[in-house]
Amino acid sequence: MKKILRSVLSISLVLSLVTGLMACSQTNTQESNTEQATSTVNLDAYKIGVNLELTGSASVWGLPQKNAIEMYVKQLNENGGINGIPIELVIYDNESNETQSLVVSKKLVEQDQVLAVIGGGTTPTTMASIPYMNKQGVPLVSVGSGDEIVLPVEERKWIFKTPSNNQDISVKIAEFLQNQEKKDIAFIALNNAYGDSGLSVFREVAADYDINIVSVEKVGLGDKDAKPQLTRIKSENPDAILVWAIPPAASIINRNYWELNMHNMLVFSAGAGANAFIELAGKEAAEETYIASGKVWVIDQLSDDDPQKTFIKNYVSNYESLYNDGVSPIDGMAYDAIHLIVKAIELSGDEVSRESIRNNLEKIQDLVGITGVFNLSPDNHQGLTPKDVEILQVQNGEWTLVK
Repeated sequence: MKKILRSVLSISLVLSLVTGLMACSQTNTQESNTEQATSTVNLDAYKIGVNLELTGSASVWGLPQKNAIEMYVKQLNENGGINGIPIELVIYDNESNETQSLVVSKKLVEQDQVLAVIGGGTTPTTMASIPYMNKQGVPLVSVGSGDEIVLPVEERKWIFKTPSNNQDISVKIAEFLQNQEKKDIAFIALNNAYGDSGLSVFREVAADYDINIVSVEKVGLGDKDAKPQLTRIKSENPDAILVWAIPPAASIINRNYWELNMHNMLVFSAGAGANAFIELAGKEAAEETYIASGKVWVIDQLSDDDPQKTFIKNYVSNYESLYNDGVSPIDGMAYDAIHLIVKAIELSGDEVSRESIRNNLEKIQDLVGITGVFNLSPDNHQGLTPKDVEILQVQNGEWTLVK
């Protein structure tokens, strides 16, 4: 009987120890999880992720965008950071690939524990990450142009962007075409989410301006020749041709247009706005081409009372001095992205977190940037208007403001 009693006591003791250890382990796990959820800031630095196209078909955008972001952070940190705390950038290449862009986003969020992410630099590479970033509750400031990046806002709680919406660009182009009495147009769209978005939005806007789309053609981002599409358009003889594409595809279209001796008005969306556009198309081919774009190329042509003039002038001077290269609207969009995030961190005071950055992005008003003057809100995660878009034309090999 005593042996049985001792055995029962031994078993009870073991069970008590095991239960205690399990409870302790559970408490430690809960504490660890709580710490992970609340520890949103490394007090040594504010860590910001960058997900850009540094190689691949869209690298003509990604590399200057990376330069612009790094320049902003370098200047900020040299001046003491944000209340003494520097920004730390974690930069990865998404290889201009949608799948890789999602891989990069996950790495930045889960491995690097960044507070916010800039990128992707295109509509397709951004769209791939949106569901994940929303689910994880991490603010994303895209440099892609598609309206669907931030719309509908109620499904894009954590998503923001800096390029002008296709809606605003379409309105500016439609107003220009109407003023030029160009009624029948052909539309060439990049065969991806960016091109599809532009075509869909412009179709809606065109109806309000009595503009007819008489022909639609698609080109691939990697296509080396657009002559078949342009030849079909030439047979339609439209008043103008509107192209929704990025370099190098945009430049190839311009080059082929010139080689086919076409004389219809040729207008590009803001996506073509890389410095490489004229170089890739050739100065002779690009002459008299139009683009709906920002102001960075024509800063000296702006009136002195333009609210962006001084800000852009400083940007141009600093960028060209640091990189010995010219600026473009494309790198300016990335500069705006880090500018917005820093402003949101500043508004957060001592309580900086992913959520505080998201919430304060929605509160930014009258923030002068390269792309325009940003006024964000819970209903507007982009914050620009058609007034932030200008029509430019290549004249004597240089972009000129159309007044």
